[in-house]
Amino acid sequence: MSFAVRIFSVSVLWGILLLAVGFSQPARDQKSSDSTTLSLTRLTRQSGYIFTGTVTGVEPVAPQSSSDVASVRVTFSVEHAVRGVLAGQKLVMREWAGAWDSGGSFRPGERVLIFLYPPSRLGLTSTVGGTLGRFPVDQDGKVLVQRGPSSRGRVRVSERDFARDIQRAAEE
Repeated sequence: MSFAVRIFSVSVLWGILLLAVGFSQPARDQKSSDSTTLSLTRLTRQSGYIFTGTVTGVEPVAPQSSSDVASVRVTFSVEHAVRGVLAGQKLVMREWAGAWDSGGSFRPGERVLIFLYPPSRLGLTSTVGGTLGRFPVDQDGKVLVQRGPSSRGRVRVSERDFARDIQRAAEE
């Protein structure tokens, strides 16, 4: 692929990703701190773990003490590691049951590219930006990115290109 074509495709991908997470301009140009929108740069900066993986288990966890909270244990098989994990690793996350009940649920067998917060002192984590930090991955290994906030169409992006753009976002 020629340099000019690669630059064009990366620029198009950045535009799609920024639209997908609610921006029409780069994060550095945003003056507000609207918590309902996140750029790829902010998703990346706030993440402790970024990876593509398959959900291998989902299990409710009852509180063990009065200082504990109800949670859901989700186990992932990491396929493509970007930050905080290794390919082939089994990652177990614990998410507060309240977040789970408000739309954060995972299904065994589901493949996702996900941005997770670093665990809290209670060992809990969740997807950065709610659904904004979670991208489905199809059977061909393509990340499905929403074309824009009001569009129903999706663009299929290779995991490698998406990971490369995440690395660039981390450098900003």
